[in-house]
Amino acid sequence: MRPLLTALLWCVATLATVVAIGAGWTAAHVQSESGFVRLVSAVGDDPEVQAAAADVAGEAFADQTGLPIAWHDRIAARTRDAVLRFTASQGWSEAWRETTRRTHQRLYADQTPTDLRADVAPLVGVAVGELAADLPFDLGGPDELWVTVSEEDPGDLVGVTSQAGTVAVVAVGTALVAALLTLVVSRRRSTTWAALGAGALLAAGTWWVLGRVTLPRLVEDRAADTGADSDLQQVLVDRVVGSLDATLVWVAVAGAAMVAAGLVSRALRS
Repeated sequence: MRPLLTALLWCVATLATVVAIGAGWTAAHVQSESGFVRLVSAVGDDPEVQAAAADVAGEAFADQTGLPIAWHDRIAARTRDAVLRFTASQGWSEAWRETTRRTHQRLYADQTPTDLRADVAPLVGVAVGELAADLPFDLGGPDELWVTVSEEDPGDLVGVTSQAGTVAVVAVGTALVAALLTLVVSRRRSTTWAALGAGALLAAGTWWVLGRVTLPRLVEDRAADTGADSDLQQVLVDRVVGSLDATLVWVAVAGAAMVAAGLVSRALRS
């Protein structure tokens, strides 16, 4: 009976660890505004993302002016070129972070939006000065300039990620309680300690596989449904996987240390 109960508690501890890793990462890098900004800010350093952002910002700003097509195309092209030149300056990172921050604030507002939009006004602001010198009239920089990134309703995603912090706390608590009970019930605690470490390694390995197999498939399906650029989506996937891997390394190190300590303790006792 005790071996069976030990095995069941080990399973609970391992499954709770899997949930804790996913929920903890989501709370720190998606639910949290500062974490989201840090994560997505890295995407802004990619040349493909910068080129796409410049194109979108140029078209959106030209559309907002309401000028005839001849001026529209000229303004769009000049704005795009100015934003592209701006990407090489130190101010680009701050402007991109501000765009990311506004996007997160809108996404997690009290009333969840029905689509995903980004405010590119901080990116356009730098181009206004150049346009003023090139056009026979002044164009003021916009306070807000929202562009649609995806028309798919993000309500379900926001609802799930908004609970990530609570889920992470519950999962960590469950994992710790289950692990302690496993040690209490077990006859060979050194072996059980090593098994718990192996469970942590298994949990880290599970997310390592999910990050490289499941996440790209989900993003590919979403890109196909929304018509988004798959190359740009892949840039974000790479950043997410890299961020998740940084978390998994610590979990794996802790698990490996537990396994080693348990095996050494068992060897000394025998």
